[in-house]
Amino acid sequence: MGFLDRAKKAAESAQAATSKIGIGASADQMALANRAQKLMKSGVDTPAQIDTMTPTGNTDTPGGSENVIVATISPAGGTPYQATFNQYIYPSAPFAAGEAVIVKVDPDDPTVVMIFGK
Repeated sequence: MGFLDRAKKAAESAQAATSKIGIGASADQMALANRAQKLMKSGVDTPAQIDTMTPTGNTDTPGGSENVIVATISPAGGTPYQATFNQYIYPSAPFAAGEAVIVKVDPDDPTVVMIFGK
């Protein structure tokens, strides 16, 4: 078993142990957090409009609700396109379908986006 396999197994064991007592983030929540961190560092601010928001039923400890969001991204000097992504939306920073927003777009993959403001 290689180093990455051992690290993955350790992370899975820790998650399994903490999930029984109600603490710890799921693998999907960690992936979203890692995506947000990358986009904060290297993402390009781009105007967009939320086309639809569909709740998944998942929530997190701070009170956010996960949504599948379809948005039309309008890059400067480029052709608008649709992107579908999951994101937790919080009562303190609500968003709704039809709203104009600013997303950060991954310069290496324009389909990787997250809402970062209005």
